[in-house]
Amino acid sequence: MKEELKTWLLSQQDNLDKVVANASVKYYNENKAKLNFQYDLKQCHIESYNLIRGKDLCYDRPNTAFAYTLWYHPRRINTFLSFFLDKVIQFQGQELIVFDLGAGAGAIQWSLGLIYVGLKRLGKATPKLTIVNIDSSPFMLHYNRDYLWKEFVLSYPEIDADFRIEYEVNSWNNNHGVSTANSILAASYLFDDSDNQVEISKDFLKIVDIYKPSAVLLLTSEKKAAKYFPLLKQDFLKLKYTSQTIQSSHLLFNRTLTNINSIRGQLGKILSIEELKRNTSWYDASNAAIIFERPQLAMFEQGKHIENIDVFHPPITIRREVILNEFQKKAAENGERPTTIIGPAGCGKSIVITEKVKNIVEEHNYDPKLQILVTTFNKSLIKKLSEWLVDMLDENRFSITYDTGFNGATQPSCIIRFTGSKIANIRLLHFDMLPKHIGSVSYRGLVDMNQHNTLLNEIIQDVKKEENITTNLYDNILNADFIFEEYHRVIYGLQVGITRSEDVYLNVSRIGRGNNPSLQKNSERRKLVFECLKRYATRMHKEGIESFTIRRQYLLSRLNNNQIGFKYDYILVDEFQDCTDADFKIFYSLINDPNKLTIGGDLAQAIHLGLAARIPRDKNMMTRKNHKLEGSYRLPVRISECISGLSQAINKHFSNSEGTSNIVPYKGAPPGARPIVVYGESEEVLIPKIESIIEHYKIFDLKNTCILERDYNLRNLLSRKDIKVESDSILSLKGLEKECVIWSTYIPLEFEKEAFEFAYTIITRTSGVLIIVITEQTQEVYKKVLGLLNQERIIFWDKNSEDKFKSFCEDYVPMEILDEDEDENVLTEIVL
Repeated sequence: MKEELKTWLLSQQDNLDKVVANASVKYYNENKAKLNFQYDLKQCHIESYNLIRGKDLCYDRPNTAFAYTLWYHPRRINTFLSFFLDKVIQFQGQELIVFDLGAGAGAIQWSLGLIYVGLKRLGKATPKLTIVNIDSSPFMLHYNRDYLWKEFVLSYPEIDADFRIEYEVNSWNNNHGVSTANSILAASYLFDDSDNQVEISKDFLKIVDIYKPSAVLLLTSEKKAAKYFPLLKQDFLKLKYTSQTIQSSHLLFNRTLTNINSIRGQLGKILSIEELKRNTSWYDASNAAIIFERPQLAMFEQGKHIENIDVFHPPITIRREVILNEFQKKAAENGERPTTIIGPAGCGKSIVITEKVKNIVEEHNYDPKLQILVTTFNKSLIKKLSEWLVDMLDENRFSITYDTGFNGATQPSCIIRFTGSKIANIRLLHFDMLPKHIGSVSYRGLVDMNQHNTLLNEIIQDVKKEENITTNLYDNILNADFIFEEYHRVIYGLQVGITRSEDVYLNVSRIGRGNNPSLQKNSERRKLVFECLKRYATRMHKEGIESFTIRRQYLLSRLNNNQIGFKYDYILVDEFQDCTDADFKIFYSLINDPNKLTIGGDLAQAIHLGLAARIPRDKNMMTRKNHKLEGSYRLPVRISECISGLSQAINKHFSNSEGTSNIVPYKGAPPGARPIVVYGESEEVLIPKIESIIEHYKIFDLKNTCILERDYNLRNLLSRKDIKVESDSILSLKGLEKECVIWSTYIPLEFEKEAFEFAYTIITRTSGVLIIVITEQTQEVYKKVLGLLNQERIIFWDKNSEDKFKSFCEDYVPMEILDEDEDENVLTEIVL
C-alpha cells in the first residue's frame, strides 16, 4: 500500500505546482495596488536570505508569506513527506490529531492532505485527522488559510469533515475537545532560531512531558541536527521516549516547478526584483529528521488531555491562572528585610507584587488587624492591581469598597476588609491620593499646569527686572520648566525646603540633576534660582494654588510632626522609579518596620525624575534584599531585540546599577512585529500610510491603538478615517500596555534630559505593534535614540521612510553626566 501511495504522490507534482502558482496569482492581483507592495515584497526577498546566513527570519512583513511560499513551500512539503510518510500512514483508519508548531504556510497540512486524498483515491481507509497550526506570524497562517488551502481543496475536493483544521497565533488550542490517544507534535526547523535555542528546547520538552503525545516529529538541517539531536535524545529518553534519526533521505519530488518559476520570473520583471528571477525547486539540501515515540507499554501512562497548550504568554486575563517562574516566586516571598524587585518592562514586577500581597495575607491567615498599603503612580495600574488581588484572594474571606470622587464617580483606589474587620486591611491608593486619604490634607481643586506656567513666568520676569537682567545669559535656568522641575526634585525631593533653607540650597549636592545647565554651589546662578523657588512656594501656599508636589509636602510635614496616628504593617510600592528621597521618607514614616517595605520598578523608566531617580542607600534600605527579574514576557521579542542598545545606554547613565536591568528578549513573549518606521513630509502623505499600516497589522488583533505622547491633531486626523485611536501621556500609561502604540516623535518633550527614558517607556508600552512616526518636525533629542535602535529589527514602511530614518539617526557617544560638586573637583584639579 505504501508503494501505491508513493506512486500516486509522485503523479501530483505538476498539479501541486499549479495550485501554488494559482494561489500566488490570486494574492498578487488582490494586493498589487497597495501603497508599499513593491518595496515590501523586495525587502521580504532580501530578508529571506537570513535563513541561509544562519540568522532569524522575522515573518512579520505583510508580504512575507507570499515571498516565502514562492521559494520554500514546495521544499517543505517534499521534505516532510519524504521523512515522515511511513510514520503518518501507521495511523491509517484511526483518529489522529497533529499539532504543528511553527506551521508557517502549512507545509505539514498540505502533506497530510495529500496523504489523506491519496488514500481515498486508492480506496484505502483514511485517518480521522485534526491539524492545529500554530505560528507566531498571523501573516503566515492567513496566507495558508485564505490562499493556499483554498486552492488546494479546489483541486482536491476529497477533503471533507473528517479532515479538520485550526489556526492559532497565541497558543495551542484544541477548541473542539478532540479526545484521542493518538497525538503528534510536529515541528520543522524549531531549533533553527539564531537565539535562545535552549529556552525553546526547555519549553518544548515541558509540553511533551505534560501532554505525552504518542509521537514527536522534528525536521531541521543536518548542521543543526548534529548539534541538537544528541542532546534531545538524552532529554526524551528521560521522558521514556525512543528515538529514530533519519538522515539523507531520498526526496520524493524532483520535477521542474514550471508554473511557480514562471510566476517568479514575470513578477521579477514587472516589479524589478532581481531575487524573484531565480528559479526554485522541490529540492532542499541537507536535511535531517528525528522521530520520538512512546513505547506501547508507556501508553498506559496517560498525559493531560490536550486542550490548551500555551506556547506563548497570552495577555493576562485571569490572574490566578498565571504561573510564576522560580525567580518571580522567590521575589514574592515574604521576608524580614526591605525588598527591591527590579526588571525591564514586561518582566512581571506587578504580578510579583500581587503575589507577595497574597503570600502576606495567607501567612497572617486573613488577620483582621493586618494593615497593608499598596501604592503606585498610575491610577489605571491601581485598578489592575486591585482586580488581580480580588481574583487571587479567598472570596469568602474579604469584601471590597471602592473610593468615590468629588462627583460621586467610582475611583480605582479601594479598601479590602477581611471578615470581622472594621479597618482597611489592604489599602490600594494612587500615590497622589495619599495626602488626602492618609494625611487628611485638604485638596482645594484640580491641579492646573497652565496656572503654574503663568505663575512661574511672572515670578521669573519680576526677578529679572529686580536684578536688572537684560541678556539671555540665564535663560537656561530662569525658565518655567527648569524652576518647576527644580522645585519637585530638589526643594521637595531632596527635602531642602524653603523656610530658612537658602544656605542649605546653595550648598546642597543636587544629586542626579547634572551640570547642564550648570548651577555650581554658592554661585550667583543658584541664588537667582532660589529666589524664584522661594516666591513660587510662597505664592502656592498663600494663594491656594494646587500642586501635586505641595500636597506631598503637606503630608510629609504632618508625618514629621507626628500628626498621623497609625502606621502600616507592610507597604508595597509599584513603579517606584518616580520616588524621590522625600517620597521614601513618607514610606518610612508610614510603616511600623522599614524591613516590611517592598518596592518594584525600573529606573530606565524614570521619566519624571530621570537620573535623579535612585534607590536610597540610607539606614532603612541598607539591608535590602534585591531581586532582578529578566526577560520581557509581555513585550514582543522583536521589539526587545530592537531596543536592546537603548536599554544598555540607559543603564550606563545610572551609577546605581541595582535599579536598572538590561531588557532581555524572551522567545515565549506574545507574538508581535518589529517596530514599524513611517515617514511623511506632510499630513496628506503621512495619514494614508499610517492608515495602511493599521489595516495590514490589525491581523494581530489590535483592540486598542494609543498615540504617545499626546498628539490630538494626529488622533483627530486618524479618527476622520474611522480609525479608533486614543492619545495619552506616558505618565498616565506607565505600567500598563496597549496592543498598538504610535510614537509621535515630533511632540515636544517636557524634560529633554530624559529623552532616553521617555522613548524607552513609550516603546515598551506595546504588547503587539509599535509604529514610529517621523517627520521633518521630529525632535532633535530623539535622533540619538533612533540611532541606538537595531535596524535589522526594524520594518521600514517604504523607501522614503528608510532613507529619512537613516538620515535622522545620530551616533550616541556615552558620556558621564557629572553633578556640580563632581564638576567642581574636576575644575580644581585642572587649575592646580
